[in-house]
Amino acid sequence: MAREYPDTVARVVTLADTAPEAVTDALLAELLAPQPAPVVLRTATGRQGLELVEVAPGALGGTGAGPAGAGAAEAAALGLDRDSVVLLVGGARGITAKFAATLAAACRCRIELLGRTPAPNGPEAAGTAGARTPAELRAVLAARGGLKPAEINREAELILAQREITATLGELAALGSEARYRAVDFRDRDAALQAVKEIHADHGRLDGVVFAAGVIEDRLIAEKTPESFQRVYGTKTTGAATLLAALEELPDRPGFAVLFGSISAVLGNRGQADYAAANDALESLGAGWAERTGNRALTVHWGPWAPVGGHTGMVSPELGREYARRGIGLIDPDEGTAALLRELAWGEESVRAVVYTASGW
Repeated sequence: MAREYPDTVARVVTLADTAPEAVTDALLAELLAPQPAPVVLRTATGRQGLELVEVAPGALGGTGAGPAGAGAAEAAALGLDRDSVVLLVGGARGITAKFAATLAAACRCRIELLGRTPAPNGPEAAGTAGARTPAELRAVLAARGGLKPAEINREAELILAQREITATLGELAALGSEARYRAVDFRDRDAALQAVKEIHADHGRLDGVVFAAGVIEDRLIAEKTPESFQRVYGTKTTGAATLLAALEELPDRPGFAVLFGSISAVLGNRGQADYAAANDALESLGAGWAERTGNRALTVHWGPWAPVGGHTGMVSPELGREYARRGIGLIDPDEGTAALLRELAWGEESVRAVVYTASGW
């Protein structure tokens, strides 16, 4: 809100003392405070703001562990090998797919991918298989007749998404990992719980979990509808809460649970009030789960990722140009996924959230 309304004082104040008189005194003090900090902590020791501080997770965390192979030492430190099972929620595309490939290259573990896109049910129809670009694909679909423009766009997006799923599964197999994809919407609690239980039953174990689901519908606050807000917010929060609840019901829990957040949850971003709120809540869900269970949960608030190969990341060409105008760098996918593996292997296990970004924000 502060980023969208710079002339308005917009501030979150966390109070240690919530007695009415203390709240009143804090409110008056904040109205008079000269510092426009968007987040303030008021405790018995005084008033404090928040500031990001760069901290390396030790020597190995910054450089890797030598010539054993990309990520091999990190995977070994996490106890991951060919028999291990890692579940990634968020589809077989984009950043999720890239991290799955990093895991496969590091240890050839078994990989389970869950996402909302319907799974391909066989080879692509010959009529569309030759259309390689979105424009070519839409033209082929339009030539068939019988579809409205919106339907053509949806069908083209589905075909492109399923191609990416197929390519990801092929890439993981080529790297030596047994990989499987199934369509599950984690907003459907019963379906999600059943999927997690079935995966554990199939393998007899679940060694690590990554939750990377999310949707973006960027609009300024004044233009955001409640329905759009709930789609963005619910995909993150309902999905993560469902996954974490499912893990608590397993006979043995994974060694780590990673939640993919966003730097917008930490520093804000114009047009992303819903996405910022969702990822801030995501961090709270992970921290609460770790406190209840004693298991490791880490929320990684990512800056924007650059596209790579067939994976487009989360940055459109238009948004990429806007970031370039603001001097914001994009995370190299190879460096980003390697950094996450090093964080899990060598980072302090008590840390509940970190920010990874290629530049200032």
